[in-house]
Amino acid sequence: MAVLQVVEWPAKVLETPASEVKVFDETLTKFVADMHETMRESGGIGLAANQVGDLRRVITIEIPYVGKEKGDEEEAKWWHNKRFTFVNPSIVKKSGTTRWQEGCLSFPEIYDFVERASEITVKAFDEFGKEFEVQADGLFSICLQHEIDHIDGIVFFKRMSRLKADRIKTKMLKRGNVNVEV
Repeated sequence: MAVLQVVEWPAKVLETPASEVKVFDETLTKFVADMHETMRESGGIGLAANQVGDLRRVITIEIPYVGKEKGDEEEAKWWHNKRFTFVNPSIVKKSGTTRWQEGCLSFPEIYDFVERASEITVKAFDEFGKEFEVQADGLFSICLQHEIDHIDGIVFFKRMSRLKADRIKTKMLKRGNVNVEV
């Protein structure tokens, strides 16, 4: 496995919709393994292929259960500590709304609240081409929606007010991003 470079905004690839995966082969399974390794090494809980410069509809997720710390009341869920790969994911059902503070590996040290559906159902394929469906709630639902937005070419500040989005853009541009051309 290899750790891939995570691109940062304003790299164009982050706002470019990804293409459907049509070939499920060894190259794809290696890429997925590299994405999982990159996500873990970067301290993330989700990663979309375009965040590593690849325009395929592939996302990886692994959300550790950290327990009840600092007033967190979330109980362990079935999706904690499990490795997920979603190829060509699509949200087929949404319900409820929630606000969650989100961060993003492509926006280091930037966190803000985003409103999303509280529960979703997603259809997708694994890296071997097997179709599955999953119902997600809590942080799993938020993470899935965030990553699916990525492969749709939508960065998380697009879900915020213009004032918040402008603040995030300014912070990122002040960082002096070097990989803008990706």
